[in-house]
Amino acid sequence: MKTICKYFCLLVVLAFAANGFAANEFTHGRHSLRLGWGLGTKQLIYDYNDLNWIVPPSFVQGIRKSALLSNDVYDKIWENIQGMTAEEAHKYLTNCRVIHNSGPYQFGHLFLSYRYDINSWLSVGSEVDWFYIWGGEEQRNGYGDFVAKYSYSLHQLTIMPTARFTYFRRPIVELYSGLGLGYTMYEPDVHGFTISPTLFGVNLGHEHWFAEVELGGMATLAISWFGNPGILFSSRIVSAAVGYRF
Repeated sequence: MKTICKYFCLLVVLAFAANGFAANEFTHGRHSLRLGWGLGTKQLIYDYNDLNWIVPPSFVQGIRKSALLSNDVYDKIWENIQGMTAEEAHKYLTNCRVIHNSGPYQFGHLFLSYRYDINSWLSVGSEVDWFYIWGGEEQRNGYGDFVAKYSYSLHQLTIMPTARFTYFRRPIVELYSGLGLGYTMYEPDVHGFTISPTLFGVNLGHEHWFAEVELGGMATLAISWFGNPGILFSSRIVSAAVGYRF
């Protein structure tokens, strides 16, 4: 990652140096601000597909709903108490926990960025991206009685320098690709380096105001909540933004 950052910084320095030798005419300002929203994906740090599952009294093994013979998780509980005495069955049903997960629900990515056009094909800038998901968990015992309810949320803040390469330019339409390398902070106490490529982007506008649509993604190499290294994906797969040149 350090090597990538060095090459990225070197590219920006060389681009600024080359700007003195480039004669480019702009019909608009070289500075741009944009505000946008992107579609985010679920964090791959937990199996959110298990919407309902069972934790027996030992709290050691979770039984997935998808593994059950019936769609009703209580059918499996009924099978487990067969052969037990009334006292054993009552203790099992009281201590057993059926977990109902809701979510995660996600707001998506809200981002604000600044860009400076060095020349007709290269731009550099910086971006701040905020992402938020939330959800909950409800626990019931083997009788179906309510036991407890929990909620969770995750904020993600990414700050990164960016570079954009415009390979097609017309008065109203521009096509470009780009790359962002930055740092992401999560809650609680999760952080790591982030890479955000823009595979394809379209800029529509003239003079000052413009709109953009991008196809890309974000991936963070981070330390997870469990202390293990891993890649956390929060992909801004598709995003749209409006901006102003000056």
